[in-house]
Parts: sequence; structure tokens; C-alpha cells
Amino acid sequence: MQKRNISKLAGFILLCVCSCASLAAQEYDIVTAYQQIDNAFLHNSADELSAVLKSYTQSRDYYLCEAYTLKKTRQYIIQDKLAFARTAALIVIDNNIDNFDAIDLYSYIDKAVLAKEAEQQAEENRRRLEEERKAAADARTKQKIQSGDTYQTVTTTSGKTVFINEKQTSYSPVKWTVKLGLADAMFQKNSAPDYTSVKYGLAFGADVLFPTDVFVLGFDAFADFHMLSMTGEEEVMSSIRVVPQLAYSPLSKHLFMRLGFGAYGLTSDTQETTGSAESFLTPVIGLGLNNIAWGESAFTLHYDYCLGHFAYEDITSAMEMGATVLLPLNVNERTKIGIELGVSDLLLMKSEGMENRAKATFAIGVGNVTK
Repeated sequence: MQKRNISKLAGFILLCVCSCASLAAQEYDIVTAYQQIDNAFLHNSADELSAVLKSYTQSRDYYLCEAYTLKKTRQYIIQDKLAFARTAALIVIDNNIDNFDAIDLYSYIDKAVLAKEAEQQAEENRRRLEEERKAAADARTKQKIQSGDTYQTVTTTSGKTVFINEKQTSYSPVKWTVKLGLADAMFQKNSAPDYTSVKYGLAFGADVLFPTDVFVLGFDAFADFHMLSMTGEEEVMSSIRVVPQLAYSPLSKHLFMRLGFGAYGLTSDTQETTGSAESFLTPVIGLGLNNIAWGESAFTLHYDYCLGHFAYEDITSAMEMGATVLLPLNVNERTKIGIELGVSDLLLMKSEGMENRAKATFAIGVGNVTK
């Protein structure tokens, strides 16, 4: 009796051990299947996924492989990887035509893929139509150019390419302005001795700017001649200014460093002592603002320090400042003509007193129009 009980107990233990081993083997097989499915999705390989599912078709846990595959498929839908998601769902259906979850999922993915492809095709059609429209517009432009006047392409300083009629020989990146002062009035005042005078004269000036990729080169020239004394003694005064200018474009195209030469003359037929400085020759250095536009109008400003005072015993310091504005009356494709108003002031600090020569100029100005 005791031996029989021992045999039953041993059989029961053996059965438990075999069952546990079987469960462990099944668990190991499912984990392996999951890893293989993960690798197939990682490689986006339809062949790998199909081989994995077929190898477990006869397993009683095959439904777990299908469920895990569909789970990965839904994750791919969320990640917008629709192409392989549709392939994975179709592989599940091929292995088990009765998996209705896979069929429904495949139908949903297929509709989403078709909608995305339609959207991409519509975008491609819009892009192609826009390219065709631009090509047609360019062809019409070229035909118009070829059927009309002869044009050439010109690259502007801003980097744009434009068509220029060859008849427009005046086209140039150079910007220039010339002026003829029909009325140039000067008010002169000396502090020692106390003396004032008003004189009238004529003036002439020119401004030229030439832009390059890095610098703007400029040239400022001005001359006037005051031959008529409205008040005061009969003194004739004249001046001339020739000043090259340079601007650094990356910093500013309008701020110029000025370095040039100035001359201020005086002649008199009388012996009266007016305190006016004799003829004054000087190099000048200064700053200028040029080609400041406000609509069609253009402004200039300058300040020059006259270094020549070091060569004169009776002049301790000298400087000149001025401003102009060109108010156009007529503007066409090439030029603009208008009135230029200008003011300037020459200040001479002398060992005895100070002399001030303030000018107001009314001129006819002509400048070119750059595109």
C-alpha cells in the first residue's frame, strides 16, 4: 500500500515537471516570435514578416503572433508609415483569410494611402502647372523682346538682372548731379573790426557717385564767384572746393569720408580795412551724407575741417559745413530737372576775432535717374 502511494506521488511530480517544461517552451517560442516580428518591422521587410508568420502557423499560439503583428501595424499607422503597415496587414490576411480585424485594418490603411497619394498627385499637378505658367510667361517675354527692339541683360548693384534697351546708351550705375547757381548770396560778418557785407554771385557744382560691390566712390565739386557787393566795400570773393568721397557699402551707402582741397580768394580795389581774411588755400577732411532720398527729392550734408589754417599766422581754426536739397520739377526715364536749394557756412577763427561767410544758393539742378 505504501509503495503504491509513493508511485502515485512520483507520477504526479513527473507530470508537474513535464507541464512546467512545456509551458516554458511555449513561452520561449512566443518571445522568440515577438522578437522576429519586431525585427521584420524594424527592417521593413515583407519577406521576413511572412516567413515568421508561416513558421508559427501550426502553433496553437499563432493567434498571439497575428495580434502582435496587428498591434505593430497600428503603431506604424500612427507614425504615418502607411506603406509597410498596409503590407503587414495584407500578410496577416494571406496567412489567415478569416482574420476580420486584419481585413478591416487593411481596408482603412488602403483608403488612407489612396487619399495621401491623391493629395500628393494634386500637389504635383499644381507645381507642374505653375512651372508651365512661368515657362509660358518667359517665352512670351522673350518673344516680345525678339520681335521688338534689341535688349541686353544688365546686372544691377543689388544683384538683380534686368533687360535694357540697347538704345538707352545712357544707362549706367553712376549717379550724377550738376547745378548752375543763378543766385548765390553771401552774408559776411567780421567781429574785429565789426563789419558786415552782402554780396551776390553765380555758382556751379557737380556731384558724382559710382557704386562698387564694397565701396561707393564719390566726387564733390563746387565753385562760386561773388562779384557784386550789395552792401559793404567793393570786395570780390570766390571759392572752389574739390573733394573726393568714399563710403563703405556694408556700413552705409550714404555716409562718406571726405578728403580734398579748398581755395577761398579775395580781391579788392579799395584800401578800406574790412578785416576779411586774405586768400586761403587748404586741404580739407570731413564727413558727408549723400544721396539721401525722400521720394524723388535728394539731400546732401557735409562738414569739412580746413587743415590749411596751420599755415596762416592769423587764422587759428577753420571749418565749413553745408546742405543741399534737389526738388525735381520734371522726371523722365533718364533725367530729372529741378530746383536745388543750398546753404553753407565758412567759419574762420582768427587771432583777433572771427569771420563768418554764410551763403544761400538758388540753382537749377539736373541729375540722372538710375533704375
